[in-house]
Amino acid sequence: MKLFNFFFLFNLILFYYSVKCDNIAKINSDITYQSIDGFGGSSAWLGNIPDKGIGNIFGKLGLSILRVGIVDLCKNQKWGNYRCIGQEALTAQKASKYGVKIFSSPSTSPISFKTNNNEVMGELREDKYNDYVEYLQSAVDELNKVGVNLYAISLQSEPDFSPPYCSIKWSPKQIAAFLKSYSRKIKGPKIMAPECAHFVPEYNDAILNNPDVAKGVDIIAWHMYGMQLVSQTKAQKMGKSSLDDRKNKWKLEKVFMETAKDIHDCMTIANYNAYVYFWFKDPKYVSIVDNNYEITSRGYILGQYAKYIRPGYFRINATENPTTIFYKF
Repeated sequence: MKLFNFFFLFNLILFYYSVKCDNIAKINSDITYQSIDGFGGSSAWLGNIPDKGIGNIFGKLGLSILRVGIVDLCKNQKWGNYRCIGQEALTAQKASKYGVKIFSSPSTSPISFKTNNNEVMGELREDKYNDYVEYLQSAVDELNKVGVNLYAISLQSEPDFSPPYCSIKWSPKQIAAFLKSYSRKIKGPKIMAPECAHFVPEYNDAILNNPDVAKGVDIIAWHMYGMQLVSQTKAQKMGKSSLDDRKNKWKLEKVFMETAKDIHDCMTIANYNAYVYFWFKDPKYVSIVDNNYEITSRGYILGQYAKYIRPGYFRINATENPTTIFYKF
């Protein structure tokens, strides 16, 4: 018989006021939902995080996933100036000692690959798809050199968005074409897509409704800017994991307990397998550690999930909202 690791989160998730004791939460371990791949955060733009930060994030908080950026500046004869993992490879190396899953997301490509010859905006030229495979493989190899095996690599961070910084715009058709014919040329990691800024049905359908395209991806990922959560059961039935790379809404008034509700909803409404927070540390004080890498209130909230709900656990049936402003899963 297959042994399931069931998790029960009896610790308080949201508790703003007193709770009446006559409300009973029913637990049914015979009904299981998605498996859990973990909870994590991103080191993008943070370079080589000091040992203190690594210890607090992956030791004390127990985060089990690391998202590294491909944002450092590197240079070679073939591509000239381009974006690489760079100093973040050292962060990944130290984090790997905690047994975490590490994935990476590109923001742009060498400018010679793009329609506008610029690392900001523009599209990837179709005649450069093989070169883009080589570029993504270089990120995999860069981590291999420091002893880190990349768990997954994304095709593109936020392909539906054209911001005034490092980016590439991909249409659903373009992503489907790359996944169908090129993504499996990348050797080693699992393939992640589409990682849009919002849940966009056209991207989801372009990947999952075509079996030849769906074969080219392992993990369905989304960023969660003000979007309505959509169940990911279709992807999971096709053997794909689903990941929420949650980016904070950058509202200083966003209280830390809302983060707990965000995580809860992603796991119970959308049935995600993993939740990743962005960033570990940022200047707007909405991060999980402060500028000295001390753990913040929001960090302890994320750690409540990460430390006690470990990779390989399964979500089981429980009363989601047994009384007002009290949630568990």
